[in-house]
Amino acid sequence: MGKKYEKNIVKGVKTVKSLPYHKPDVFFYPTLMSSRRVQDAKLWAYYFFLHTTDDLAKNPTISWADRHRHPEGSNEMYLIIGDPGAITVEVTLGDDKEMEVYEVTSPGAAYIPAGVTHSIKPIRVTPNKCGGILAIVSNGEYKCLPPK
Repeated sequence: MGKKYEKNIVKGVKTVKSLPYHKPDVFFYPTLMSSRRVQDAKLWAYYFFLHTTDDLAKNPTISWADRHRHPEGSNEMYLIIGDPGAITVEVTLGDDKEMEVYEVTSPGAAYIPAGVTHSIKPIRVTPNKCGGILAIVSNGEYKCLPPK
């Protein structure tokens, strides 16, 4: 007899080749949770770890997101995880007229309400420390809209 909640447990990751408004497409997005993995899931989550001392803005293996927004019901949060000071990302929030720029260093987080134009870009890593970004969207799918 099967276990009642076994359908809620996923093993491994499903990689997504590209995401709208994210670049470059040479990066694969390891998706941990989505409505495609667990039918009733109302969350979508992917992660990536940074292990480089290169210029992050020019490194083709490092992904960053162009300015975009998510539709109603799709709040997002970036969890900047890892050793203290391991990574720093630049997060922009708001439309062109009211855009604000923040640096978030691990451990830290940024919450983006649905409809708010935003972007994220890794800008610094500290050698010999471990860190990464976990992005969670409160919808079972990853949907993007152009910036306002």
